[in-house]
Amino acid sequence: MKTLKYLILPAFLLHLSLNAQESVTLEEVQELAKNNYPLIKRNALLEKTRDYTVENVSKGWLPQISVVGQATYQNEVTQLPFSLPNSLVEPLSKDQYKVYADIQQTVYDGGMISDQKKLAKIQSETEIQKNQVELDKLEERINQIYFGILQSQEQLQQTEITKNDIENGLKKASAQLEYGTIFRSQVDVLKAQLIGLEQRQIEIQSLRKNLIETLSLFTKKDFSENTVFETPAKLLFTGENNRSELKLFTLQQQMLETQKSLVESKNLPKLGAFFQGGYGKPGFNMLINEFDIFYIGGLRLQFPISGLYTKKNDLALLNTQQQDLEIQKENFLFNQNFSTIRNNEELDKLQKLIQKDEELIALRQSIKNASLAQLENGVLNTSDYLREVNAEEQARIQKMTHEIQFLLTQYNQKAQLNN
Repeated sequence: MKTLKYLILPAFLLHLSLNAQESVTLEEVQELAKNNYPLIKRNALLEKTRDYTVENVSKGWLPQISVVGQATYQNEVTQLPFSLPNSLVEPLSKDQYKVYADIQQTVYDGGMISDQKKLAKIQSETEIQKNQVELDKLEERINQIYFGILQSQEQLQQTEITKNDIENGLKKASAQLEYGTIFRSQVDVLKAQLIGLEQRQIEIQSLRKNLIETLSLFTKKDFSENTVFETPAKLLFTGENNRSELKLFTLQQQMLETQKSLVESKNLPKLGAFFQGGYGKPGFNMLINEFDIFYIGGLRLQFPISGLYTKKNDLALLNTQQQDLEIQKENFLFNQNFSTIRNNEELDKLQKLIQKDEELIALRQSIKNASLAQLENGVLNTSDYLREVNAEEQARIQKMTHEIQFLLTQYNQKAQLNN
């Protein structure tokens, strides 16, 4: 019973230790980085700006009211050029006063308000989409950091394997030194190599710590050196291009089309109702030189002829901008396709190299094991054994580097295609 208790307790503590280790995936890190990227805060401001602009434009349908007060003095006033018998017409005063309200109500604006609202919405969407383009670039930056951490993890694991091989050789060499079959210098060669390996571990650990701190800065989450960064799975691509720039080009085209519609609507006739009423001296009856109430109302039709002077050039300018935008889109797609072809070639090359790495590691491991046996039997010196240990280590590091490069290229291509 006591034996069972002693077995269960360590297993339970090991389980707690494993659960205490935090693990994180690339997708989780990407999401954290995007949500905490300072530029993301701009989206809320852009949406508020759009709402304010649309609301202000919509108020163009409300009556436009102004109150005017006026006091004037003129050197001459209108008088009758003749006198009427038995009647006295008092001439107007040269000082005149009036206070009135002027009310303008748009009835038909040629579609200007509608186009202005549409333009404000598209401009907001365009700016938000520009932010999304920057977030896509952020994804590649996070990939570089994350896979850098994975590579440093693999390098540390490999140094431990190499360290174990050197320590095995050191045990064999130390035993031979006791029997006087080898010189101390051969033992010192292994000890020196072990110290060099420990120095390399310090450098890798420092690099890994720096990368983790950088990732914490981007994600605003504190990752520790004990955090387990999970290796992502290989991807299967659909080949579909969903880059944010493509949607941005579409929005920019829509914005130019709306601006063309706005040019047209600005030059259409405008119909409005108006009312003006107030109190002044004189009123509308110019024959009564007294303060009086006055008002007038009606409909007003306006045809902005002067806008036709520049309409042709305005539309031609917008057409030119649309053509330039199409060229930019074509150039973007060309570079995107070139990048995709290059990535596919790189992935194919890396896959073939990884297969050869596996063959090479198997051979190097076999040679190293044989060298260890030869070292134990005194047939091989420690320098020759170290050469084989280092050769196997380089083969393993090479395979690990190719595997990380393969995944990094895949996930960068995923970011570049946004699929």
